[in-house]
Amino acid sequence: MPPPANSHDDLTGIDPALETPIPETDGGPPRVGKGARDPERRCIVTMEHHPQSEMIRFVLSPDGGAVADLAARLPGRGAWVTSTRDAIEGAVKKGAFSRAFKAQAKTPPDLPAQVEHLLAKRVLDQLGLAKRAGELILGFEQVREAIRNTTPGCVIEASDGAEDGRSKMLGLLRAVHGPERDGSGNAVVQDEQAENQRFPPVIGCFSADELGMALGRERVIHACLKQGRFAQGWMGELKRLSGFRRVWPEDWQPSSARGGGRPEADASHDAAAGQKN
Repeated sequence: MPPPANSHDDLTGIDPALETPIPETDGGPPRVGKGARDPERRCIVTMEHHPQSEMIRFVLSPDGGAVADLAARLPGRGAWVTSTRDAIEGAVKKGAFSRAFKAQAKTPPDLPAQVEHLLAKRVLDQLGLAKRAGELILGFEQVREAIRNTTPGCVIEASDGAEDGRSKMLGLLRAVHGPERDGSGNAVVQDEQAENQRFPPVIGCFSADELGMALGRERVIHACLKQGRFAQGWMGELKRLSGFRRVWPEDWQPSSARGGGRPEADASHDAAAGQKN
């Protein structure tokens, strides 16, 4: 009679030493399209596992340079890095790309800035697609009307817009989508997490000129995305960008939502910025 099983590994018959770890590189562009999964990848710097949608894929160019593949579609083996400035700086300093690709990889010192620029361009390009698809609402009065009648997927405010107009927009968000209040005006929150999820995130990482250029106007101060799959996908791209710049200004969020429902990457960006100043 075989000895009794003493552990989960004994029961499954799997030797932990034989389990296949997540490799540092993939064998080619991940499968995309309907039903595509979002598998976890291992960061070549931190060695932590994250969904690939939260990471940046890099490939080697013909001349041996590490190239960011934001859409994860370029041919060849790919190495994955967590989508933060610190992680990419670490990959450059530690020679992580050369180790992962098992070949000399050229990495410019400004690679983090290049990736941030590419991410910002990708986010703005997708916002232009949203406008053409009728998913984007522009203009002060039009956005206020959308806030009154629906729950937008997100509200977009130009980083250099007038404080007066932004304050009015945030005040309307608090009034329409904020928690219920008692007779004394105090917030009545039974489920803080549920209340936070009611607030449309307020995006503030682009100037009026940047938004205008992306949307075919001279300047854009106020905009919002309608609820739906497009808004969800766009927020995912913003999460990657938030590893490089402050996307969700904390003091712009309705007060009851602060600290709840906002991605943590903004906090790490603020901490990094503080160390450099």
